[in-house]
Amino acid sequence: MRLKHGITLAIPPTTKIAGTQYSIFVGCNKCGGLHELDSSVVMEDGPLDKQSIGELYNGKSIPKNLADLVQKSVTCPKTGRQSTQKNNHQIFLVPSNS
Repeated sequence: MRLKHGITLAIPPTTKIAGTQYSIFVGCNKCGGLHELDSSVVMEDGPLDKQSIGELYNGKSIPKNLADLVQKSVTCPKTGRQSTQKNNHQIFLVPSNS
């Protein structure tokens, strides 16, 4: 579609570009180690390396699917106890190997 003054309107693509899958790790409140949650997310604009969602979204609104991670519990393999991580700087996105 052509508009006045030679401006061309970009037509969005009909196929969606696949994003990168990220594993989610949390800092453990019980032993201090990092443990993987049993879920992952796919993002188009995520980090290239391991990064906390607190750092990635510093000063910005965290998407709901990532904000909800503070309610997921993880079982510590060392202590066998469950905990939740409420600190977004202790919840990490790690690109999965494809």
